[in-house]
Amino acid sequence: MAPTVEKTIAELEMGLLHLQQNIDIPEITLPVHPIVASVIKRCADESRKPKVADFGDKVDDSTFLNQLQNGVTKLDRDPSSGTALQEISFWLNLERALHRIQEKRESMEVSLTLDILKHGKRFLATVSFDTDTGLKQAIATVNDYNPLMKDFPINHLLSATELERIRAAVQLIFAHLRKIRSTKYPIQRCLRLVEAISRDLCAQLLKVLGTRRLMHIPFDEFEKVMIHCFEVFSTWEDEYEKLQALLRDIIKKKRDEHMKMVWRVTAQHKKLQGRMEHMRKFRRQHEQLRTVIVRVLRPSARQAAAIAEGEELESTKQDTFSLDAADANAIEEVNVAYENVKEVDCLDISKDGQDAWDAAVQRYEERIDRVETRITAHLRDQLGTAKNANEMFRIFSRFNALFVRPHIRGAIREYQTHLIQRVKDDIEALHEKFKVQYPQSNSARISKVRDLPPVSGSIIWAHVLGKGWENHIEGQKLKADGDSFRIKLNTQEIFDEWARNVQQRNLGVSGRIFTIEAVRSRSGRGNVLKLRVNFLPEIITLAKEVRNLKCLGFRVPLAIVNKAHQANQLYPFAISLIESVRTYEMTLEKVMFSFYL
Repeated sequence: MAPTVEKTIAELEMGLLHLQQNIDIPEITLPVHPIVASVIKRCADESRKPKVADFGDKVDDSTFLNQLQNGVTKLDRDPSSGTALQEISFWLNLERALHRIQEKRESMEVSLTLDILKHGKRFLATVSFDTDTGLKQAIATVNDYNPLMKDFPINHLLSATELERIRAAVQLIFAHLRKIRSTKYPIQRCLRLVEAISRDLCAQLLKVLGTRRLMHIPFDEFEKVMIHCFEVFSTWEDEYEKLQALLRDIIKKKRDEHMKMVWRVTAQHKKLQGRMEHMRKFRRQHEQLRTVIVRVLRPSARQAAAIAEGEELESTKQDTFSLDAADANAIEEVNVAYENVKEVDCLDISKDGQDAWDAAVQRYEERIDRVETRITAHLRDQLGTAKNANEMFRIFSRFNALFVRPHIRGAIREYQTHLIQRVKDDIEALHEKFKVQYPQSNSARISKVRDLPPVSGSIIWAHVLGKGWENHIEGQKLKADGDSFRIKLNTQEIFDEWARNVQQRNLGVSGRIFTIEAVRSRSGRGNVLKLRVNFLPEIITLAKEVRNLKCLGFRVPLAIVNKAHQANQLYPFAISLIESVRTYEMTLEKVMFSFYL
């Protein structure tokens, strides 16, 4: 019910607006000489058509002819009037007015007056009437322009009550403006019409947004409104760019028009767009500040419980700040500072409105400066007690959203040298760890226990050592050290070498299932024949390598994948046979041992 009523009221308001902005073309009246009017009346009473002969000697009377000539040559009027805002209604009303003038031009009174002047050889007056009025040319111009003006979808914009409908209306209007291609409507006048549409768009946006109270609504809702608003602005930019390309194409085709076009358009809604960009930036920064202050200064539930029980948690002491009276007031201070901006009409884009907005933002910044001073003191205290680089990074992560604020950004500069030195020490420790190399490291032995093959294990080891250096290293020399160390941890070279070796070797499963292998006997007296399964250990390792490397994100060549797939299919049977042969050999050894006893 409510949306229907709102739509009806909007349509009524639009109708009143049309009446207010409508341009009425003045009614043209052609004053007829009294003698001509009396002759026409007498002939009408006699039921006959009046002729020049009915005027008798008057047609040769110079005084009478001069009076008629003066009346005719004063019937000149220039119909070019109106502003860009009223352009559409002007041309539509002008068409109706010109048709009424044409009807009067063809009336009996005017025709008889011109016939008298022709009979009196006053040809200059009759020719001047037809040429000076420019009626035919005006009608031709209006008929050419009005296909663009008729059914112009300006009402869709003026009656829109939602941002999405405004965006759709902008698309409809610019789609309709493309009809200018089939008319001779002046390009400069079209640009002025675009400016008028921009003013209507600005007014409609202000009308729709005026009920939203943008600085009062929750931040999430504010962000949604901003998204819709900037979709409207983006649609305007895209559509105007297309229209401008069309107009330039029209100018190129009119080779007889050697005119220098001025393409600058003063779009009224650009001021509103700039204000809304400032509002969005302001509210985002305020929300960041408020969120971090609440997170840093407000005690957690765990800390509050500890305080209530008279306990003191060591981890709580390290991770959160204690609340004194000033800290408790900091949150309230931020809220009070925001109240200064809430009370200003944020959508007033006039000069007075801009001054009021700037003054409110200035008062907000002055209050926030005091809050930032307290946060800076807390940040310095925490950095001063940090024991290593990890603790410093943990502290920075709590405040990283506020590093755009000058005061807080300045607070960390004095600790940068210390932080860089700590990170350098950590890099040196990693260098020493890397010198050991993976095969001789403890990680290699642990990986073997966890069934990780050697190549995959070395790549995982390098990833653990080298991940994320570019995210937190500061200082040119430190970054150079980090980049140099990362080169040593390049895992792609390890993978490429492994793939090259696998493709060069003929790893496959073919031939008999079992093979007889000659091995040296334990007693050293010759060789002993052993039963073996024809399934190389390298094939088992290959299947494991492919599985792990694919999980690490490497693109394994298709030929190697096919080999691994074949190995995976045979793997359960091969392992079962290998274990069975091993069990058989162990059993055989026990039997032989008991036999010799």
